[in-house]
Amino acid sequence: MTATTGKRAAAAAAAKTLLADRIALVETLGAALDTHRRAEQAVTTARTAVTTARTAAAAAAQQARDAYDTAKTGGWTAAELTKAGLRAPAAARTRATKNTKPPQQGTDSDVPTDTGNDGAGAA
Repeated sequence: MTATTGKRAAAAAAAKTLLADRIALVETLGAALDTHRRAEQAVTTARTAVTTARTAAAAAAQQARDAYDTAKTGGWTAAELTKAGLRAPAAARTRATKNTKPPQQGTDSDVPTDTGNDGAGAA
């Protein structure tokens, strides 16, 4: 009986070792996933901050352009304002879009050129 008990104890110990190794892998995975989630949250927070800052900058620029226009309406010339070191912010930039139109059909570049040499050989 002691031999059987010893084998069971050895098997249980081996199983515990195997489980401990597997549990360590899962703990490592869990820690990595937590780090990843925190990094994604940081990216989201940063993107939100950038969007907020861009919106605020655009609003401030528009306000400055409006004030510049009001000053000109009030009698100041652009040259006078420039001499005073007051320039209107540049107009808001727009992003260029890619040309996604398909090529036009019926153009000369769509028609294959016949070189007269199709390999049939004229007799």
